[in-house]
Amino acid sequence: MAKVYIAIGSNKGNRVRNVITALKKMEKGLTIKKISPFFTTPPEEGADGGFFINSVIEVETKLSPENLLIFLKEIEKGMGRKFPHKTGDKRTIDLDIILYGNKVIKTGVLIVPHPRYRKRYFVIYPLYEIAPLIKDPETGESISAIYRRLISNEDSKENR
Repeated sequence: MAKVYIAIGSNKGNRVRNVITALKKMEKGLTIKKISPFFTTPPEEGADGGFFINSVIEVETKLSPENLLIFLKEIEKGMGRKFPHKTGDKRTIDLDIILYGNKVIKTGVLIVPHPRYRKRYFVIYPLYEIAPLIKDPETGESISAIYRRLISNEDSKENR
């Protein structure tokens, strides 16, 4: 069984209900071990719509990384997310594989660790809440160290 971390976000419709619905759907194929607290963040990276509800979950799965991606995309589609979608579209639900064990995966359809997760507070903070000591398989850094650096950089941006 692989230990996997998945980021969840919603900024369209009833955001809390969307996240809970996605969690229930994921329970049909994954063993959910931990769920971070839900928290609200403003849209970033040019995303349309209102504030997001974000969370990160720790799961165990027998699914390969590619089959896990297919499983998550089916949940997104079933909840109304359109594919292909434009960058920045509102999201009923957004499910991203952040870490898959200690694997580094780079294929045409999947990159793990998620290529931008280290710079995303809305991913790092909830990941820090449930797994501060896990290590990034590419850099060897703990999530705690990545979180501290991100917070330090955010503080310096606000003080400019």
